[in-house]
Amino acid sequence: MKGFLVEQWLNGPEDLVLKNNVPVPVPRKGQVLVQVKAAGLNFFDTLMIQGRYQIKPPFPFIPGAEFAGVVVQSTVPQFAPGDRVFGSGSAFAQMITASAADMLPMPDAMSFEEAAGIYITYPTSYAGLVLRGQLKAGEYCLVHAAAGGVGIAAVQIAKALGAIVVATAGSAEKLQVVKGYGADYCINYNDKDWVEQVKKVTQGRGADVVYDPVGLVEERRCH
Repeated sequence: MKGFLVEQWLNGPEDLVLKNNVPVPVPRKGQVLVQVKAAGLNFFDTLMIQGRYQIKPPFPFIPGAEFAGVVVQSTVPQFAPGDRVFGSGSAFAQMITASAADMLPMPDAMSFEEAAGIYITYPTSYAGLVLRGQLKAGEYCLVHAAAGGVGIAAVQIAKALGAIVVATAGSAEKLQVVKGYGADYCINYNDKDWVEQVKKVTQGRGADVVYDPVGLVEERRCH
């Protein structure tokens, strides 16, 4: 089968090579064999292939963490061949094995492309905003790096909760993307006065909840 196989640490995604002879994996007990229809691409995936992530798989490994596809073979009763599923696993190949515990059935109305970007990014943002931040309707939520995967998820979740979203990104193009996902205010974090801009749009009160997936050190000055 075809797949991306990492056999040594790479400089970046541009060094990935598509292999045509990757063996089809055999599912072990508790696993499911899935034909991948779509895969998500996250920033940590690029760190993983560079050896810069906290988890370093042994060589060789298939990168990618989020997938959506169709079950081909199952060792568990909750999934059967033909089921549409999404989850977490080595996603950048035509066929992959994944633990049944790391998968969910896809809603009928959801496309493979939509499902492939949900399993990691949305629970991450939900946990940060709801379980940790306890964001409430009417509060100001500052989302840094809002044009990335978890950033877009955070914007959507915050809006669904009724919050006022102040989103930052590093270019006009990215800010336009964020605006399209519902952000109320969009600010370029490369502007020297972006902190003052945040204070201005929040009428001097600052943000009630700051969601920062990239570690902008000046965030403490915004709430």
